Amino acid sequence: MKKKYSLAVLAIAGFSCLMSCKKTDAPPPNAEKNLSFDMISAKTAIETQGEIFVSAMNKRDSVGIANCYTTDAKLMQPNANVTVGRQNIQKVFGQWMKAGLPKFAMKTVEVWGNENEMMAEEEWTFSDNEGKVLDKGKSLELFKMENGKWKLHRDCYNSDMPLAK
Repeated sequence: MKKKYSLAVLAIAGFSCLMSCKKTDAPPPNAEKNLSFDMISAKTAIETQGEIFVSAMNKRDSVGIANCYTTDAKLMQPNANVTVGRQNIQKVFGQWMKAGLPKFAMKTVEVWGNENEMMAEEEWTFSDNEGKVLDKGKSLELFKMENGKWKLHRDCYNSDMPLAK
């Protein structure tokens, strides 16, 4: 009896091994979805959103800046609480505009992601009218699709400059 039981277990284990090694030509379940995603177009769209953001910053257009964000976006500034939602983000940038905003520039370093979300690494500077750099830093930005456009969903940045003493 013990021999028959051992033989049955061995046969089941062998069959299981053979089945798990079986090759399949079927594509993974999400393969069709991935084929329709165009990374080059997505990167271009993210870079274009960056240009729109820079233009709005330099025009001191808090509404234009806020429209770069999703409705439920989060702006994570250094030394401040998280700002949640497009309307609140608009208020933050409105305060920046009232305080006086130097010239803003931003360069996209790298963009990566998939059809659900894209990330951008950016380098930015604020400079005065003579071109003197007042502040510079980097940011990581998470984008997601909203109403057919890539929009900022999470925006986290910090300065490379030392804290003022």
